[in-house]
Order: sequence, then structure tokens, then C-alpha cells
Amino acid sequence: MHYDHYTAQDTLYLLVKFNDENQVLNVQRVASRFEYAVRSGATDRDAVLLRDSLQVAGQRQASADGSLVLRLKVPRQLVTSTNVLQMRLWQKSGAQGATSSFYTMPLQPDMLRKDFLLLDESAGSPLFRSYIKTGEAIVATYYGPDSALQVQAYNNTVMPALPPMSTRQAPPVSSLQSSDATAFAVSDTIRMEQPGLYLVSSSGGGSMSLLVQQGAFPQITMAKEMLPPLIYLTTSEEREVLMKAKDPKAAIDDFWLKVARDKENARQLIRTFYTRVEEANRQFTCHKEGWATDRGMVYIIYGRPNNVSRAGNTEAWIYRESASTPYIKFVFNKKENNFTNNHYELIRRREYEENWYSTVSKWRAGITENM
Repeated sequence: MHYDHYTAQDTLYLLVKFNDENQVLNVQRVASRFEYAVRSGATDRDAVLLRDSLQVAGQRQASADGSLVLRLKVPRQLVTSTNVLQMRLWQKSGAQGATSSFYTMPLQPDMLRKDFLLLDESAGSPLFRSYIKTGEAIVATYYGPDSALQVQAYNNTVMPALPPMSTRQAPPVSSLQSSDATAFAVSDTIRMEQPGLYLVSSSGGGSMSLLVQQGAFPQITMAKEMLPPLIYLTTSEEREVLMKAKDPKAAIDDFWLKVARDKENARQLIRTFYTRVEEANRQFTCHKEGWATDRGMVYIIYGRPNNVSRAGNTEAWIYRESASTPYIKFVFNKKENNFTNNHYELIRRREYEENWYSTVSKWRAGITENM
């Protein structure tokens, strides 16, 4: 699920997008009903303050990826730091059966400050993402009294995630330094021609960040994009050799061939690794590329977790024990900042060390089974 929001006339409007990340299931066709409730806390024992539902029929809009977008309303007075939005999407299953997916979202008062939406100009729909390509056209729709946006550029050097057992501290997001700013009126088309991090804000105090990238981001199509994520598998000496190579693509291919020991296994490893890098970019990009985030690092090395649970601002990933991999659990805490609502930091522990090095060693031994 992805979402965007805006406030108008004392109401918080939430636009939620449901899609199958594997693009196998057409959510538009199988979704039948959507229910939501606002509770005074995160559990089913907490008081229900609002309950409503939407019939999905009639809400459908054609989309190439089979996604479903729904809009729901929450009165301003219910948007408090203690209240939680619970959502359930029902889907047709088999001849007459049904299954459901359950989602929760803490309601934060800062959400009420955002009185605009950024739209993909070509599609006319909300972005539902925190990244765009250089030169990509976006437009703003305003719902507040003012109709101007300020776009502030920030200097952000990408710092890859530290290993799960590291005792060092990553630099805080608040340490990013701003450079120039540009104002845009309601009728303007917004384009960022230079890559970097941009904060889009209105006079009402609401804001959202956009990471502007060159190339085909979130896809990896060039050798220079293939090298940085290898920091999770390589030694500093290996990275230095790769960075100094006259032909980076040939050097990267040679690295994977040495790891895999044959071309077919090398192709499988490359496919698995960079498919995960691209998925991390889609799911976890915030003020930096998704592959460089804590969740991106874990996803790339361990793959999709067997179970994900969310409680408030905490997200736990569980990898079940198998014949080749022991049980492990990673816990991420959401970190609030002015740039994004998609920034989570891993609670690092020294006891991750053995499991981490064991998993990395499997990559470096060319083992692709159960990965």
C-alpha cells in the first residue's frame, strides 16, 4: 500500500493505492470492498471513533499496473497522535470465497498541514512515490488558501546503510544543508533538471521531499549504478579496484563471475541481487535511494521477509528458520523528519554479526538457493 494526503475544509483526505508489487495480481479486478476505522489506539480493544466502508465497484480507474486507488475522509478532530487508522481491503478468492489484507496507519497532527498534492503531469494522478527523474514534469493541486509552493534544494551525499551489528551512528537527516530555493505558482509545471534532494512546501507548513535521479531510476541500467550497492558484499580493497577500473561493466561482470565460478550461476546472482536493489529503490526511497536505507540493505541481502508486523512507528521483519538459514528478526523504528514519512532506522545489535557474515558468505560463495 502507498498513500498520499491533503487537508481541505477541516477534513483529512487520504488517497491509498493498492497494488501487487510483483504485478501478478490485478487488484482492480479482485478487490470487492474496503473498510476503515479510526480507533483511539493501535489494538482492537481501543474505542472506535469512526467506522466507514467503500464499495470498490465504481471506484475503479484504469491503470496499466492493475492498481486500485481509493479516497477516504477523516474529520480533523480525529487526527491526533494517539489515534490509529485501520484499513481492510477485501478481495474475491475462488468461486465464492474472499480474503482480506489489513493495514494500519498512525494519524499524526502534522498531516493536517499539507494542503496540496503533487501530480504526475502525463497521467494526471498523484505521484505515490518520493522520487522523480530529472526533467520529469509534475504539477501541484492546491486545497488551501494559498496557491504557491516553494522548492528548496538540499545537498545530500548518499551514505549507504551501516551493517546491522555496527555501533557507529549514521548522520541525522537534519544535518542536510540547503542551497537555493524556487517559488512556483499554481499554474506552473515543476521540473528539476539537476539530481538531488528537494523539499516541496506550502505556506501552510506542509511539505514532502522528492529525490530527483538521472537515468531510469528505480531501475539499474548503467554500470555506474551497479557498483554502489556492492558495498554490502565487497571489501574496501575490492571496491577500490572496481572504482578504478577502466571498463566498470567488465570489472563488475568479472567480480560476479569469480564469485559464481560459472556464467550461468553468475547471471542468476546478478539477476537476484539487482532485482532486489530495484525493488528496494521502489519501496524504501526516502531522502536517499532505497538501496542505501536500512530496510533496503536488509532486503537486498536477506530477500523478502517471511512476515512483516507493524505497531505504531515500529516495523518488524521476521525471517523464519530453514535448513540453511537460522531464524532472525530485524526491528526498524520510524524516524520523523521534515523530508519524508518513509524513513526507518534499524535497531542495531552486536548479535547480528554472525548471521550477517554467514549470509554475505553465501552470496560470495555463489549460493543462490533459499536466498
